[in-house]
Amino acid sequence: MTKTMGDPVSATAADGATRQTPPLPTGWPLAMAAAFAAASVGIAFLAGSSVAALIGETMRLPGAMLAALGIALVLAVPIRRALAARSRSREAWTAGDPVAARVAAAHARHHAFTAMGVGGFLLPVLAVATFLTINDAVVYKTFLRGDVILASLLDVTRAFGANLSIAITAQILSMLLGLLLAVGRSLQGSSFVLVRGVCIFYVDIFRSLPAIVIIYLVCFGVPLMGIPVLSDGDPMLYAIVALSLTYAAYNGEQFRAGLKGIHHSQISAAQSLGIPPGAVLRLIVLPQAMRRIAGPMLGNFIALQKDTALVNIVGIVDAFTQAKIYSANYYNLSSVTVVCILFIAVTIPQTRLVDYLVARAETKEGR
Repeated sequence: MTKTMGDPVSATAADGATRQTPPLPTGWPLAMAAAFAAASVGIAFLAGSSVAALIGETMRLPGAMLAALGIALVLAVPIRRALAARSRSREAWTAGDPVAARVAAAHARHHAFTAMGVGGFLLPVLAVATFLTINDAVVYKTFLRGDVILASLLDVTRAFGANLSIAITAQILSMLLGLLLAVGRSLQGSSFVLVRGVCIFYVDIFRSLPAIVIIYLVCFGVPLMGIPVLSDGDPMLYAIVALSLTYAAYNGEQFRAGLKGIHHSQISAAQSLGIPPGAVLRLIVLPQAMRRIAGPMLGNFIALQKDTALVNIVGIVDAFTQAKIYSANYYNLSSVTVVCILFIAVTIPQTRLVDYLVARAETKEGR
């Protein structure tokens, strides 16, 4: 007899097949968890050995064993739970209870993945600890010497103010110039073809050249020209101009993307109400565009802040220049680590802010 889809016999057979579907496999997650655990214990042994050797050579083996045992105990908890859940899954499946088997298998996979996650966290941490302390902590003594860090901290932090002032001033100027470039490229009609061409040429040129080349040409080239007033400026002023010219090209593209994201119907509606073109741009288009590009624009500012370290090639005493002075005096690079810490402390909060702004914009757009 032919069975239709609505036949109770067919439905019963399908339900039976579903109930007999085996749970998801737990073997490979447990194998991966064991591999992560073994690697973590091995790295912990090396890290404990190198750290304990700093206290005394006789402490090397006990320290290594203690570190390895501690990591093994930490990872043993989720692995033991995963094995127990896997055993329960097999028992439930053998007893003819597929639902309980699937639930237990899911628990086993969860605990196995937890062990993998903990191991994935411990591996790089222990690897860094080993790298810093191995070979009598030569890496630590080269980059993280406490006395050099404390001696250079105040002067390097003061010099870091030059980096911040250059970055803030250059960002303001580059945004103004970038807005002009974006508006110029957005002008329609054959009457503005030359304006569009100039803007495109500027953006293409300055996006193609490294920032360090522009800084070198402006800071050394302008004084060499011998033009009154223009050639008598401060090197920091030239550095600000060079970075402003460079990042205006990038900011201009961000502005142009924001302007293109505004539907032309809004501009047409505003013009039909008799609003002047300048007011349309200032009151309607730009506020919406700025909200759209706030995240990417802040990303450009972060890149600009990092590029301020390039100004040391023209003799400006920024944080990196000050750190190099201490490095030469102490024959140690720990003062440069201070520069890294300062840039990280300033950049990471801004990076998180960029992520927040981008996520908020995507939420508003319903993505």
